[in-house]
Amino acid sequence: MIRRVLLLSTASAVAALAIASPALAHIDPDPTEAQAGSTLSVAFTVEHGCDGSPTIQLDMRLPEGVTGASPDSIDGWEGSIDVDVVTFVGGPLPDDEEGTFSVTMTVPPTPDTTIYFPIVQQCEVGEIRWIAIPTDGSGTEADEPAPALLLTGPVATTTAPATTAAPTTTPPTTAATSVPETSVPDTTVADTAAATTSEPAIVGIDENGSQNTGTWFFVASVAAVLGLGVFVAFRARSARNSGDSV
Repeated sequence: MIRRVLLLSTASAVAALAIASPALAHIDPDPTEAQAGSTLSVAFTVEHGCDGSPTIQLDMRLPEGVTGASPDSIDGWEGSIDVDVVTFVGGPLPDDEEGTFSVTMTVPPTPDTTIYFPIVQQCEVGEIRWIAIPTDGSGTEADEPAPALLLTGPVATTTAPATTAAPTTTPPTTAATSVPETSVPDTTVADTAAATTSEPAIVGIDENGSQNTGTWFFVASVAAVLGLGVFVAFRARSARNSGDSV
């Protein structure tokens, strides 16, 4: 009789644990602590499905202050991000198998604080909402708590890598290439003036073959002088002949 009671009690306890096991499971981050302001990959492990139904999607809301979030590559799953919600779609992940989903991010620079990652686990049938965040400070754990990450100090600082100046490359000096003078000389105003004054003032024949006016004037002057000389000589000779005849 006592043995039968013990067996029944043990069976009841095992059944109670089997029923309560999904509620006692968590999606805990790995690591559970991170340096404030640091950049790291945080893994979230799903331990089971939805009452026997396999998991096909996870939707995670990022805490305020998280920046640069990007879902890591996971075989059989497609990761994406829309503003502050990271989504993994794929699988299916069987109910009795664990699956780990990682996100690279920069956590807020606020040491000694805890940030939460509410997750909705969607299955082929049903869903589990890991979204409970403690607010009363009583320490009572919810049935489906949101994954929590504790930030520790000091605040991580990002040191920019030293910038190395690129070497200055001086192109080799090449000999100047002389440019040959063109066949058309550069005519200046001064050259033009000199050329103009060097031409003779009197041109003998113009392009029509007629004599230039200056030339006619010169010839007429010479003829007049010669005529006057002849006339004077003729008068002198006539006067001398008249004297001889007297």
